Amino acid sequence: EILGALMSMMIVWMVTGVLTYLACMRLVHPDYDIDATVMLITSACAVLTNVLLSLILHQTGHGHSHGAQAREYVSAPPEKPALSNASLRAAFVHTIGDLFQSISVLISALIIFFKPQYKIADPICTFVFSIFVLASTITILRDILTVLMEGR
Repeated sequence: EILGALMSMMIVWMVTGVLTYLACMRLVHPDYDIDATVMLITSACAVLTNVLLSLILHQTGHGHSHGAQAREYVSAPPEKPALSNASLRAAFVHTIGDLFQSISVLISALIIFFKPQYKIADPICTFVFSIFVLASTITILRDILTVLMEGR
């Protein structure tokens, strides 16, 4: 579980690093073209998908009352929320990070769609939202490292 969460955080940081690198390249070499319509459609679909995924991942657990076992454990406490599992929390944070990046692309696409001369909005939004993504993963990474260090 904890290694899966660590892998998820590493992927988030690698993707954010690649996006930041590409944004830097766009600032250094501004002779690129952007198809704002395709960017709008793709980012809107990504935002909707990530909202749906985050809602699914953020659901709490349900009590088990299946069949004969339900009579034996009537006073059992309800399960903890699903996000108490480190890998689910990491997946949720990963999805939120993707959502932030998708919102960044959507904002950039809207700006570029209406004002094509402001295509610099794309790398700027990438930088801003990359900071949000990295900041949102710090607490999960700290929890993962705490568990791994206790095991050591």
